[in-house]
Amino acid sequence: MKPIFLASLFLLASCAVKVNTQYDRKTTFDHYQKFCWFENCEFTIDGPAYLNKDSASIQSFQAAIVEELERKGYQYDPNNPDFLLHMHIVVEEQEGVLSSPYSSGDAEAWQGAFPFEAWENKTYTYLKGSLLIDIADAAESKMVWRSDAVEYLDLTSDITDTRLRKGVRRALRDFPPDN
Repeated sequence: MKPIFLASLFLLASCAVKVNTQYDRKTTFDHYQKFCWFENCEFTIDGPAYLNKDSASIQSFQAAIVEELERKGYQYDPNNPDFLLHMHIVVEEQEGVLSSPYSSGDAEAWQGAFPFEAWENKTYTYLKGSLLIDIADAAESKMVWRSDAVEYLDLTSDITDTRLRKGVRRALRDFPPDN
């Protein structure tokens, strides 16, 4: 595994949400006003099994998405939606190696350069969480937009309601796209 340097550790600790969006550039999004969920307008979540057992988390995700879309001026309408939503959550445990500057050369050259003591290469485990939101045109039954929001967390991080809403807001920030 490729060593991850100190700068990477600081980036990981900041827990910044990185978002990538993709959309059908031939689609115009101005006619979208009403939405509901993919499967018979029932909210479902594809993700780790433990989330399916946690109804509070599921309801929090649903509420955050509806709240954010309503804040943008869209209406939830299970009878006549213009677009359909689906959400996927992927959580992967990953490992990284933090290399000591002392282990890669002359220890005396690094002496005093960092405010911590030398260590051997250390392996640490963290979570990579992805929130994918798919939007499809209801009339044409085709996917028109996708957001993939990724956040790196330590193993003890709690997903607070505030953090969840911030992640959903970031994931939907570029919807609708400026064509």
